[in-house]
Amino acid sequence: MPTFAYQPVTDPSANGGTYAYGINDGGQIVGGYFLNHAEYGFLDSNGVYTTLTDPLASGGVTAASGINASGQIVGGYVGTGDGYFGYHGFLYSGGNWTPLDDPSAAQQTTAVGINDSGEVVGNYYNGGYHGFLYNAGNWITLDDPIAITEGGDTYAYGINDAGEVVGYYTDASNHSHGFSEKNGIWTTLDDPAAGPNGATFAFGINNNNVIVGQYDDGAGNEHGFIYNNGVWINFDESFAVHGTFASGVNDSGELAGYYQDQIFTGQGFSATTAANPPPADTTADMIMRDGTNGSYEIYDLGNNTILAAYALGAISTTWQVAGLGGFDGSDTSDMVLRNSSTGAFEVYDISNNAITTGALLGQVGLEWTVSGFDDFSMKPGETDMLMRDSNNGNFEVYDISNNQITFAGPMGQVGLEWTVAGFGDFSSHPGETGDMLMRNSNTGQFEVYDIANNQITSAGPMGQVGVEWTIAGFGDFSGNANEADMLMRNSNTGAFDLYDISGNTITSAVAMGQVGLEWQIAGFGPINGAGASDMLMRNSNTGAFEIYDIANNQITSAAAMGQVGMEWSVAGIAVDPPGVSPANAQLVQAMAASASSDDAAAPSAVGDQPMTRNDGVNLFAPTVATTMPQSVR
Repeated sequence: MPTFAYQPVTDPSANGGTYAYGINDGGQIVGGYFLNHAEYGFLDSNGVYTTLTDPLASGGVTAASGINASGQIVGGYVGTGDGYFGYHGFLYSGGNWTPLDDPSAAQQTTAVGINDSGEVVGNYYNGGYHGFLYNAGNWITLDDPIAITEGGDTYAYGINDAGEVVGYYTDASNHSHGFSEKNGIWTTLDDPAAGPNGATFAFGINNNNVIVGQYDDGAGNEHGFIYNNGVWINFDESFAVHGTFASGVNDSGELAGYYQDQIFTGQGFSATTAANPPPADTTADMIMRDGTNGSYEIYDLGNNTILAAYALGAISTTWQVAGLGGFDGSDTSDMVLRNSSTGAFEVYDISNNAITTGALLGQVGLEWTVSGFDDFSMKPGETDMLMRDSNNGNFEVYDISNNQITFAGPMGQVGLEWTVAGFGDFSSHPGETGDMLMRNSNTGQFEVYDIANNQITSAGPMGQVGVEWTIAGFGDFSGNANEADMLMRNSNTGAFDLYDISGNTITSAVAMGQVGLEWQIAGFGPINGAGASDMLMRNSNTGAFEIYDIANNQITSAAAMGQVGMEWSVAGIAVDPPGVSPANAQLVQAMAASASSDDAAAPSAVGDQPMTRNDGVNLFAPTVATTMPQSVR
């Protein structure tokens, strides 16, 4: 998760709190401040505050809720004799105030958001609450279909230049759910952290389709969120006592919002992201996933130590990790996830310990399973995907570059008694890193398949090992250049055997000690230092981690590396910085393939909370209340 640099938004006239509601691409912020228990609108332009009071407002009571790039402002005011609920919307443009009252409204209209085309969204009341879209004198009612079916209300809060509207609706049980609507297609947005008894409210959207808002965790605690292409980032401003509220976001990702202090007074803020580059000694990244809620965390590793840890966000638990690799450049810690219900693939770029972008790769039938990732095309910087039809053993290769599938083609068929053991440079041919090793699940025999330019160029036997020996993983354990060695483990005793592979031949084999079977393989990577192929193990009873440094086909040292709860599993280990060593570059993909094969030892679950945390002073912390006390908004 990115850390955030916060700037206070405090109107100098306020004696009862400041609430920041909207922000445009120029960084101008609008909202409301309280003076002697009455709310007045404000505009903050680079620290210069201007009070906004609609001339029709009783006592000046006004709240400004949204602002676009042209400086047009929308909000609401209380008219003379209207009473507490007699709200009217307004549009303030070029010094002129225009009332906005939905013709269907019986009592109140509130304008909340405006895009750069001047389209306005908000809410009106006529015995129930409805959203509206207003454009050049035309009013369109917005009612979420679920709210219609279940007799609930709909509230529209934000709109971007593409016309996508966000807000929330209530269901038959009066639970609130966020929504987005575009071209008549309504999508429910429920933060996974809200749980079955919580609530989700979407309040703002920018032109990059980043949505911000608030969720209630079911225990009455309010938290902010950022939602981007399936990833939920939840946060709390560090000074918040009674909730943090994210109200708006501009195209630069700058946020506007407020938090409530110990006496429930609003304190406005703006927030910008700050990079979290890995510490200088980082040589590997480990990504972990909480299987109970889909939360992800990244750990910077080096010198056999966790150097830093950050939250990445949450993704629906229907999405499972398929593998790690460099799918959009050189960074090898990008993630490919697959929807277990539909077979769809999503790629998430990870840089500086944060998910930076997400993209849909496409959809493949669920009879096709992921065999692994490597550079099968031999194109520099690519991490390609190999899939297999579970019904007939056919293989398909998918080249991936710039977060897109650039090529797909068949790559032969192998009987289903043969399972994928892993990938690596078994042939020692220059430029080849994606050779495939398969194993007969009945006999333990091995076959090696050289792969170049998305084709199998040769195949041959590579010996036989008893089926009580399972694949632990692949890496350069010998230290010999252009080798992808194999580590196996006896499933009855926990003993390890190491096999050096060169020229598609096992050139040597050596015993490498024994570890109790309560210790399971978590992964391999350069955890001690660059160029290494170290082994990370986890105790399945306690959650403790042990790191084993391997060099010259020997375990050279072992050290404890913390303990975490079992709901966390290792999604993968990647080289960081990328490109340090070709052997390491193939290591991550080899382990991803190994974890999906029948012979592989399943990665153990990991982590209750990160062993060490370094999320910065402030995690992102907006939260917008369900109702704004004494506020027109």
